[in-house]
Amino acid sequence: MSMLQMTGQLLNVYEAPKGVSKDGHEYGGQDKIQLLGEFPLENGECRNELVTLTTHDRKAFDGLIGKRVCVPVGVFSPSKGAVAYYIPKGSQPRTEP
Repeated sequence: MSMLQMTGQLLNVYEAPKGVSKDGHEYGGQDKIQLLGEFPLENGECRNELVTLTTHDRKAFDGLIGKRVCVPVGVFSPSKGAVAYYIPKGSQPRTEP
């Protein structure tokens, strides 16, 4: 079980476009979801932000578009100062009221 969770409205499920880099390496093709999340601010208001997450089980999100879902997330830093989120393999979304 993941210690971190992200909750938001599921807006989209898609496959990232595939391609080949200049040095011949293939990229893309991962399943992605997009959540519209609310981030609380110190002044009591909220900021909405669209977050794109990689998932290993696109089918787990079938029928959930438009609904509020909660998913476990992992975090890594691909470059200095940047943070990226992903859904750990085997994790399942759950709907929120």
